[in-house]
Amino acid sequence: MKFRTNVATAIVAAGVALTLGSAGTASASSYYSVPGGQVKFTSKGEILKVWDMKAGKTGLIVFVDDRSSKNPHLDTCHVKGKGKSKTCDMKFKNGHKLRIDAFSYTKLNDHSTYKVVASWTDKA
Repeated sequence: MKFRTNVATAIVAAGVALTLGSAGTASASSYYSVPGGQVKFTSKGEILKVWDMKAGKTGLIVFVDDRSSKNPHLDTCHVKGKGKSKTCDMKFKNGHKLRIDAFSYTKLNDHSTYKVVASWTDKA
């Protein structure tokens, strides 16, 4: 029975990953459900909000990378603790293409504990 539950969980996670992977370029405000939480990105003002919805020792960290800039710019936002959220004001130039990557982690300062849970693109 445990095997069936694990297989079902893996199938659901793969479906979420495929949906997020095919989300393409988002507009205005976009909500994304990721394993362990939610992410909202608002293009106007480049506001990122991250919610941790999972109990346990993991948190969420989101990297936003400006790929249009001559001098690439990277910003992050992280939260840890079930029910907690954090809002981050990011500074990117309007119209720039952004790459957004969400990771779960157990130790914020130990990148070996990071596991990618979703990636997508947006515009500032």
